[in-house]
Amino acid sequence: MPTFDFQCRKCSKVFEASRPFGQKILPPCPKCGSKRTEKLLTPPAIQFKGSGFYKTDNAKHAAKPKKEPAESAAPSEKKETAPAIDTKK
Repeated sequence: MPTFDFQCRKCSKVFEASRPFGQKILPPCPKCGSKRTEKLLTPPAIQFKGSGFYKTDNAKHAAKPKKEPAESAAPSEKKETAPAIDTKK
């Protein structure tokens, strides 16, 4: 069960209590016993800072497929091949 922070409206005591999600009934104050408590908003227990947890998490750092260089050789430099001969006669 998650733990939430509560504050008593009568004595201003701040305390923690484990409560299931969605439970409407708030816990009583452990100091004065008052049932007039309110749930406090608190920051999450885990914080991620920086550009990313791993380098690959950021789209800018994702591996890009390598492009093959285009053949830029002049026609005179290209190798000529003999035409294929059909031997099935």
